Parts: sequence; C-alpha cells; structure tokens
Amino acid sequence: MRFGVSPLSLEFVIEKILKEKGLSGFAEFSLSELVEGVAKTGYKHFEITFDIFQVFPIQINEDEIERLKNIKRKYDITYSAHLPFISLELASPNKFIREASINSIVDSYETFIELENDIEFYVLHPTGEFIADAMDFIKSPDIFPVAIELFTNSSIQSIKEILDKTGVNSQKIVIETMEFPLDATIKMVKKLNTKLCIDTAHILGGFSGDCDLIEITDKYLELTGEIHLQDYNADNLLSDHCALGTGSNFPPEFLNLIHRKNFEGPIVFELPKKDIIASLEYIKKYAPQIKIPNIENHYF
Repeated sequence: MRFGVSPLSLEFVIEKILKEKGLSGFAEFSLSELVEGVAKTGYKHFEITFDIFQVFPIQINEDEIERLKNIKRKYDITYSAHLPFISLELASPNKFIREASINSIVDSYETFIELENDIEFYVLHPTGEFIADAMDFIKSPDIFPVAIELFTNSSIQSIKEILDKTGVNSQKIVIETMEFPLDATIKMVKKLNTKLCIDTAHILGGFSGDCDLIEITDKYLELTGEIHLQDYNADNLLSDHCALGTGSNFPPEFLNLIHRKNFEGPIVFELPKKDIIASLEYIKKYAPQIKIPNIENHYF
C-alpha cells in the first residue's frame, strides 16, 4: 500500500509561512523542498493542494516543476492533486457560480499542466458547502429527490465542461464522497467514467447518508482510485479530520478489507503530523499485516 500525506494545507500556510516568516515567506516557499522532505521521511505519495496556489500568492515556475519531476524519480514516489474547492460550487443552481467554479479548476489544472503526466489522480469535490447547507433545509420527501437530481445533473454538466476544457483523461478524476447522497455520487462516477475517492471520515460522519463503510468499500472498491484515511469525531473542531481510533466508530476491518482486496491506489492522510503518527500506530496495532512507512522524523 502507498501511504501518503497532504501537508500543504491552510493550517500549514498560516503556521509555517505567515506566522514564522510573514508575507515574505510566500516568495521563499518551495513546494519541491516540502515534497522532498516528505519523501525523505518515508512516505510514498504526496497530494498537492491546488487551492493554496489560488488563495495565496505562491508562484510555481518551470524550474520548480522540473524539481518535482526529479524528486518523483529519485525517491520513487507518486503524486495526486486536490483540485480547488474553497468557495466553489460545481452543483450550484446559479450558472454564474458554476462557471466561476469551472474556471477556477481549469486554471489550477493549467498552472500545473507540465506535471500532468506525473499526477496519478485529480481529486474533485462534486459539491460544496452551499449544497450541504441546502440539503439541511430540504427535508420534504417530495422535494428532496427532485433537488438531489437537479444538483447531481448540474455537477455532472460542470465536470463534463472541465473534462472538455482540460482534455484530462476522465479515469484520472476521482470524485470524493462528500456531504451528498452516496447513490448520487456513484451516479456521477458511472456517468462520467471517472473513479471514486472514499473519504472514510465523511462516510463515518454520515455525510453521504446512512452508509456502512465496510459495505460500501466492499461494493465500490473496484471503482475507487484513492482513499482519504481518517476518523470522524463530532466533538472535535475538525470533526472529519481526526486520527484513526479517536472517534467512536472507525472499523479496523476496513484496513483488513482493503489489504485483502489488494488496493493499489494511494491512501492519503489529510491530517497534521501528530494525528498521522497516531494513525500509523493504530494501523500497527489493529492491522499488523499491513506494511506501513518507516517514519523516522517528520519534516513538515
């Protein structure tokens, strides 16, 4: 299994760049330096968060892209990219919001176009916060299915436009399980010929409806390209980004299942350093047959 991390988060930028170096830190920041540090730590995969390069003035030039390519070869690691999601809504009923969201995603893809052949998957949020909030208000059994169909079709159309404008192979797009019904998400995946990204915390937190993590993994693992591995704890501020074993319902059988089925895609921790270490210890304890990275010293 390829365990990886996604350390380039808002928290990282605020704590490691702004707080420590101020605005000048943006000019000094090197993505390749961060990636190489992660590779030296022992991880085999790095997920690049594209949002950061649209929210903050961090530049990526040709030299930096070439360094990223060299690091990938030198350390035999793989890359995926998380397409932008902050403030975006691909399923919005407002066409202008959809158009802006599409443009944001296409722009981020083009910023890293020279790395496209080195990126295994592009993680995509098919819906955003507006749709999540809307579903909280739409409770009528007569209206809810109609609204879900509308949102689903809007998202499908937006993703089709992204595929057309970028020319990216649809099998490189992994649609993440979000605060949206799982059946509708699977409909998108099949309709668009993409892959699925199972976020374990989103499933455990009920974001995708009344779903059993083991059952849906067993059923849809063949459609799955990437897994985001974390626990869910409603008592935490970041409830869907918690260390394994710190929630109340994470099933160790999930780890055994993906091991038995020989899942070959990247498994990404979207967690801070201390929670990743705790999660690795959890895997050692409850799924000792799984080979995990030999982590000596966390760089990030």
